Amino acid sequence: MFKHENEEYMLSSPSMTDRPKSILKQSPLRTGFSRSNLKVSINLPDNEISLAHSKLLDFVEVDEKQGSSNMVQRSHVPVRSPVCFPSSMTNYWSWCDEGLKSSRSILEVLREVDADILALQDVKGEEEKAMKPLSDLAGALGMKYVFAESWAPEYGNAILSKWPIKRWKVQKIADNDDFRNVLKATIDVPWAGEVNMHCTQLDHLDENWRMKQIGALFQANDPPHILAGGLNSLNGADYSAERWADIVKYYGDMGKPRPKTEVMKFLKGKGYIDAKDFAGDCEPVVMIAKGQNVQGTCKYGTRVDYIMSMPESAYKFVPGSYSVVSSKGTSDHHLVKVDITKPAKIPKQSAIKPQPKSLLKLVRTTPTCCSSRPIY
Repeated sequence: MFKHENEEYMLSSPSMTDRPKSILKQSPLRTGFSRSNLKVSINLPDNEISLAHSKLLDFVEVDEKQGSSNMVQRSHVPVRSPVCFPSSMTNYWSWCDEGLKSSRSILEVLREVDADILALQDVKGEEEKAMKPLSDLAGALGMKYVFAESWAPEYGNAILSKWPIKRWKVQKIADNDDFRNVLKATIDVPWAGEVNMHCTQLDHLDENWRMKQIGALFQANDPPHILAGGLNSLNGADYSAERWADIVKYYGDMGKPRPKTEVMKFLKGKGYIDAKDFAGDCEPVVMIAKGQNVQGTCKYGTRVDYIMSMPESAYKFVPGSYSVVSSKGTSDHHLVKVDITKPAKIPKQSAIKPQPKSLLKLVRTTPTCCSSRPIY
């Protein structure tokens, strides 16, 4: 929420060419959409790692009752493959395409979130079709957008905003062999000033490659910004030793590289502030996997989607505002949101306690993400 004196203005933000392929021209905001009055996080179904662990325990119990070998049964634990197609290729755009459809559409979910700024990954925008379906989504939400093709033709990162997008650029990360990028946009927030948003999605398998990608971001000497996207790395402080052991075992059983935490250690070492540290109480109570202190953002129950801010940023996270919002079947990742505030600057010689001059609601969402090509 953006406040200025006696008036209130809503602002929320959740995500290889030299510039984005297209930008939506300014259009009048639609006023026919009702805002959701609830600021809640929705319970998520149990995650695959916990389910796999519980199935393993069930098999052990059956073995004990039947007197069979535990070793034999453990090798046949039925768990789903972590490899999946990007949701954007199936039901992500269910509101406008035929094919798989969830009970809700991404348009409906984003209307309920009612964000003023969105950072999205795995977005489809066909230049030959006037950037549809991205342009349709932006138009229906009354937002402008910038888009950067990334991991596949016509798919990439996008930043949507209800406020004017003043500048934008695309930076390739790692090297010329890497198809991923970071989309950078400067948004002109009325009565508050500019806010710099970075939207990206790092490699979904190799932590060493993710380190190269995130390291490339610091070579650009960018101004203070807010980074939002699917970093696809884990934060060790989120998990207990037992939970971490379950995660490592599950990854090994699935043939996935061992999970690592180098990217998050690197960002924390650079002083980046994690929006998760500003979480509040949610209604209803958020379902969290046993052995971790945060709600997961993907089907494995782990947190791989983040909103982080440089310490020098003029915008600060609002305590109690961080939450994970269910994507309600439109994606295999969930939406992450947080509010930010821009405190008023007080002259150094003044002994008066600084008072916030403006408050900005920031929401970082990811429409689709998965293990083979995650988003969000």
